Amino acid sequence: MKKLNKFLFQKRAQKYLNTTVREHRFISYKQAKTVLLLFESNFSEKNLIIRRIIQNLQQDGKKVCAWGYIDKKEVTTAILPDFRILHHKQTDFFQRPLESYINELEANEYDLLIDLSIQPVLTLEYLALYANAACKTGIKKTDLAIYDFIVDVDNIEIPEESTENPVDQLYVYNQIIFYLKSIQSND
Repeated sequence: MKKLNKFLFQKRAQKYLNTTVREHRFISYKQAKTVLLLFESNFSEKNLIIRRIIQNLQQDGKKVCAWGYIDKKEVTTAILPDFRILHHKQTDFFQRPLESYINELEANEYDLLIDLSIQPVLTLEYLALYANAACKTGIKKTDLAIYDFIVDVDNIEIPEESTENPVDQLYVYNQIIFYLKSIQSND
């Protein structure tokens, strides 16, 4: 079933990318006023790292909207305008978010989309695809041209004495923000 869903996503995404005109442009961290964060929620739904990231962005004067996804049937987190966690009942059989969520994403404009998911999560990939953002960033998870700016974390060297992977949401966020602050653009 997973392969079918992935295949269907690839086809839908390619068709969407071919038929939808979108102005791609680089947005530096300083230029970004509105940010859409996409993340994979942890099972307890506390998401302390995500909440800390949201606080950091808000302290820098950014308006932040965060959308997450968790692979369970019910969530306990309240759905707020600026923070929500989608689950099975808010997606269709193929893990595509329901039309109302897609319409909401397309209706709002964001300067910057930051996808903090580490693993490919189809629901989050759909959200990244349909989001109305001038600049979309994330790590390389697909060959489709969904993102304008990609950080490749496949070749990160892990020290031999380390037992855990250093690539987590905070690491991805720090890498993306570092490059967004470093790159100078004439746009």
